[in-house]
Amino acid sequence: MNRKIKVFDLFSGAGGMSEGFLQAGFHVQCATDYSKEASLTYTNRHKQLGYNVNFHCGDIRELFYKKKLLDELLDNKDIDVVVGGPPCQGFSLTGKREKNDARNELFLEYLKAVQYIKPKYFVMENVEGLLSYKFEEIKGLDGEIYTNVFPQNVILNEAWKLGYFVKFEMLNSKDYGVPQNRERVIFLGHKICNFRGGKYRNTVVPPEFPKQQKNLVSVEDAISDLKFLKNGEIRTAYDNRFGNKSDYQLNLRNGLTPSAFGYPIKTDILYNHQASKHLEKTVNRFKLLNSGESVTQLLSRLTDDLRLEVLTKKYRCQKLDKNNVSPTVLTLPDDIIHYDKSNPRILSVRELARIQSFDDSFQFFGKRTTGGVRRKYETPQYTQVGNAVPPLFARAIADEIKKAILKTENQIKGDSNVQSGIEV
Repeated sequence: MNRKIKVFDLFSGAGGMSEGFLQAGFHVQCATDYSKEASLTYTNRHKQLGYNVNFHCGDIRELFYKKKLLDELLDNKDIDVVVGGPPCQGFSLTGKREKNDARNELFLEYLKAVQYIKPKYFVMENVEGLLSYKFEEIKGLDGEIYTNVFPQNVILNEAWKLGYFVKFEMLNSKDYGVPQNRERVIFLGHKICNFRGGKYRNTVVPPEFPKQQKNLVSVEDAISDLKFLKNGEIRTAYDNRFGNKSDYQLNLRNGLTPSAFGYPIKTDILYNHQASKHLEKTVNRFKLLNSGESVTQLLSRLTDDLRLEVLTKKYRCQKLDKNNVSPTVLTLPDDIIHYDKSNPRILSVRELARIQSFDDSFQFFGKRTTGGVRRKYETPQYTQVGNAVPPLFARAIADEIKKAILKTENQIKGDSNVQSGIEV
């Protein structure tokens, strides 16, 4: 293409979705997120890569109270694709699923942005729990009241009224080169012309969902070269005596995301590689875990005396199986234990970033971790990593969006009829 395909990243977080779209050749025109720490990580990454991105740090609803802010972000540029993952805490099956959580309705702000920006395509990402959550009552953008309804039905209907056809599927990051079992629901929307009688015409070529890759990347392939970090240590340089130097390790060391100068960034500095200092009781508990075993499973098989010695309130904790993919990376650092028997500890931010498929040159800012109360006001590095869309997963989706855009523009150049009628 002779032009850059422009993206607006809503609820950008640290920037995993943007990383994937940059790898696919898109240009991120603007982005927004509420978290100061995630925003710092995001903007520093783009400066490092040599890109200028218009960024708004604050509540997304501010953009619609003050349209001037949104217009300044857009800078009179047409946006081809809107992407983003509205906050999912209220939908998550691992959370409390509180009905009064105001974040549950932020997907409507996403759709409000689509309504204003009018992109050709949009991509929305969320947790699988969204599909089983039900609103007792929720008001649509035009005032329509929905009762006893699933979020996905609201999304499909509201997008239809805005002139978009939407389809959704559950996809797993492990099927797209990410060493992690991470299921997410992906909504793909494309512009249409509505007609009466349930018919519409596509104004662009509809995108497809990415096809699954056959080869899984194991945890060992992802992080074996970083296991030299010991309990309580901080390391800023690689130790090349470790690791199997898999293609995955080499790719993330050398970088996959292109800079503005046309090449990725290779780093000699090891960022965010610090280990927590564990108590002896904690280390002993980690040593007892078998490969792939959770703390719940461990406690159920121990004798009463031994169980008392290592008892903990933290049950949702699992030791990695080096020959398999990781469980889902969440926002708490002590959910996953290293597979190395001689090095019983939780993973560093860098190791979790590897499992999420971030380049090693991608640096996370803010506090490494923080207490539960402060987490309401701060977004530490571990939370930024856990909240992120894995870049390689985002890239697989971005590649399909790009194919659809290229087909659309080729058909327009060839005077072909893009607007084929489809009855639904």
